[in-house]
Amino acid sequence: MASNVYADASIASALERGDTLPANWYIDSQIFDYEKDRIFHRTWQYVGHTGRVSTAGDFFTTNLGDLPVVVVRDTSGAIRAFANVCRHRGSEVVLECAGNRKTLQCHYHGWTYNLDGTLRTAPRENEQDTFAKETLALAPFAVETWGPLIFVNPAPTAGPLRDVLGELPAIFERAGINFTRMRMLRRDVYEIASNWKIVVENFNECYHCPIAHPKFSEVIDTNAYRVDTDHEYFSTYYGPILGSPGNGVNYATLWPNVLFSLYGNPPNLQAISVVPIDAGHTRQVVDYFFAADASEAQIRNDVEFSDLVTREDIVLCESVQRGLRSGAIEHGKLMLSRERGIQHFQKLVYRFLSAE
Repeated sequence: MASNVYADASIASALERGDTLPANWYIDSQIFDYEKDRIFHRTWQYVGHTGRVSTAGDFFTTNLGDLPVVVVRDTSGAIRAFANVCRHRGSEVVLECAGNRKTLQCHYHGWTYNLDGTLRTAPRENEQDTFAKETLALAPFAVETWGPLIFVNPAPTAGPLRDVLGELPAIFERAGINFTRMRMLRRDVYEIASNWKIVVENFNECYHCPIAHPKFSEVIDTNAYRVDTDHEYFSTYYGPILGSPGNGVNYATLWPNVLFSLYGNPPNLQAISVVPIDAGHTRQVVDYFFAADASEAQIRNDVEFSDLVTREDIVLCESVQRGLRSGAIEHGKLMLSRERGIQHFQKLVYRFLSAE
């Protein structure tokens, strides 16, 4: 068996001493393709909230890397996820972003699937004696929920979601986030001209906050910003609010591409998906959850503040992409006293890409 070209001991050593991943890992299309296979085809990823599939027949479509996915609630009430790829000729079955259907019918030739993924009928199937529709169900993916959050894992041997979440649910509870009191109110989408890893890494540190986020730094004590990278698949962050002892904002990054911002007074949560498009482009999807008693003014202020910070971050991420693409440097150097979250994330990237 050929050796893995990404299993480079010199990169592993460099990460340990605080060097970043090589610059070409952010611009090379071959590396991006390898990431799709080794990371996005094999991990749990947040795809949306349960309110999008509240009744039987409700569905929505998304992508995990380059895998088209349809998520649907079946007639038994179970949430299911399938490859949104017809078993006939490979067309996407469902073209709509969301809706309600009694069946999943392919728009190309009309092959029709039940909500449990089994093939119900195919036009002219009686003309072919060997046609065995019981063998032609949509490819199923593992699907689990954490509160109102739906996660999908396309790996055939996917372990349970709890193995990745670890202590994160308990951390959310301590931060005042009670999913039973939350309602999803808004989704914002941003297109970013940078590699997906740059977007995640930007979220994983506040070293840049005093320079790049002046309004944020008027609210959060960036000098006392805390980082915890002691967990295998996630890291957490805490920013104390200036002039408000014991009150602050919690952040978390869940491998590989889910970011959380949570605040307990009043309770609100942002679940952010960092969706890779290609080596140089990313889509960031932000779902806003608020406590049922949150006022319109609170919601408006939180959304406007978050949007301001996100747009400032987009400028940063796109600047990094242009700089790395220039070829002027081979890699960066982390300030580990402030950027251990990036090191934690990059070690996971290397681990998944270098595994045999």
